[in-house]
Amino acid sequence: MKAWLNFSPNIVNKTVISDLIKNYDVSFNILKADITPKGGKMLIEISGSEAEEGIKFLEKEGINLNPIKRVVKKDDDKCIDCGACVSLCPVTAISIEDDWSVEVDDKLCIGCGVCTYSCPMKAINIAE
Repeated sequence: MKAWLNFSPNIVNKTVISDLIKNYDVSFNILKADITPKGGKMLIEISGSEAEEGIKFLEKEGINLNPIKRVVKKDDDKCIDCGACVSLCPVTAISIEDDWSVEVDDKLCIGCGVCTYSCPMKAINIAE
């Protein structure tokens, strides 16, 4: 599951993430993070046999968790399927299909945002 973690300043210096990994059978991948002394947010991918218990632990520790199904949103009305975003994706989550349409694979997308900068039509945005 991919999710945004939002946390307040009083959690920034706590060892919540390392406690999660040590105490639960989870795999944890940080896809994107913006952390300051004022708080922060982090896009994560979490899986494993105790992922649900780990998520409950994070929430108990005061971290707001917002699951997402899509990391980036492609606005089909704005997109002209030019493909400017395709070659820049570091994980090949964006492809050109047989009908020449541009498609985003949410399972592969890591939310780096490179595609959002390359789109001349501003048709791709990070989902938050």
